[in-house]
Amino acid sequence: MTSTSFWQADAQLEPTTKPLRGNRQTDIAIIGAGVTGTAAAFWLARAGANVCILEARNVAAAASGRNGGFLATGTTEAYASAVKRHGHERARRMWAFTLTNQEYALNFIRELEDQGWRCYFRRNGTYKLAYSEDELPKILESAKLLTADGWETPVIKREDLPPRLRNIYFGGAFYPSNGEMHPVRYVTGLARLAQQAGATLHEESPVTAIDIQDNGVLLTTPQGTLFAQKVLLATNAWLPEVGKLLGADWLSNCIAPTRGQVLVTEPVREEITPHPCSSDEGYQYWRQLPDGRLLIGGWRNRSFETEANTYDESIYDGIQSHLEAFVHETLGLPEVGIAYRWAGIMGFTPDSLPLAGQLPGVPHCYICGGYTGHGNAFAIHAAKLVSDLMLGKENRDAELFEPGRFV
Repeated sequence: MTSTSFWQADAQLEPTTKPLRGNRQTDIAIIGAGVTGTAAAFWLARAGANVCILEARNVAAAASGRNGGFLATGTTEAYASAVKRHGHERARRMWAFTLTNQEYALNFIRELEDQGWRCYFRRNGTYKLAYSEDELPKILESAKLLTADGWETPVIKREDLPPRLRNIYFGGAFYPSNGEMHPVRYVTGLARLAQQAGATLHEESPVTAIDIQDNGVLLTTPQGTLFAQKVLLATNAWLPEVGKLLGADWLSNCIAPTRGQVLVTEPVREEITPHPCSSDEGYQYWRQLPDGRLLIGGWRNRSFETEANTYDESIYDGIQSHLEAFVHETLGLPEVGIAYRWAGIMGFTPDSLPLAGQLPGVPHCYICGGYTGHGNAFAIHAAKLVSDLMLGKENRDAELFEPGRFV
């Protein structure tokens, strides 16, 4: 089952290209037209490669069009936790990687804005707030480490929060470089840029079989075939399912499909928060949209048993009740109506880092995904990384996200 996000409804998302028909050839095939697939198509086409994207549904149909629209930095873990897990230098490189991702995204957004294509981007920072007293020390430690590493991260005292927030949170930190945007406009914009660079896109073209041959890969769809010298799997949470077509069943052990739920309210006249917020170790996130609507997402930790290992994009009332209670009870807005409810499927990895590089044991095949809920923070740069590798170039960050680490 599925649901429709506010973003998809607002953009009136419909397929704009025809399914693949007949027998075609290309240099590089990409499976998936989310943020990864469209960005990779752009990078590869602009470098001169002949590129074709095959998408089972339509552009931004999955998590790329169902998220909260945060353009943030870092991993899902607090920076202090990442330093402890990976070591200081490696954690610093990962953070820097997401900052470069942010700059790439901003360049794309500006290019689209110049064409009159709005992504409704605002760069006014985000709050990371403590939902409990126990959470506050880790947030403050992370802010201190980030500032020491050259990324100024001011501490926010409880009394300096907006009125309704100081009744909920114990303080936190402010991340000034972060922003927010309309994710469907963003990803369909990337597809637009990729096509302008020469890439071809076929929506409603699910890949049903993959045949690895000596000189390339043959992809079969319901109405056609596509032969490519190389193929990029860019289906994020669905990577294990595509992997089964290649015999890469091990992907199901390192990428877990995980449901995230969101709602959007009717417009609220009062400014509740000037900045998007995340809290409770990232399990809660929310923002106020330009028209006053509140977007509330998360609370997955209230029902791990229903939200893990599922491809079901329908809503679950048990989580939705927590999201609604946050609006009506926690924020104290009992009269505000709920306009949209939806769910999306994320791809979680054991170390919270994506897989980007050549697929171990499978010739001509590359992989990029498994963002653990931070696709907007990683995907543009990760697509650049794997595009470099597919073009035979070296990339110093490749070892950070080597897929073979789980084999």
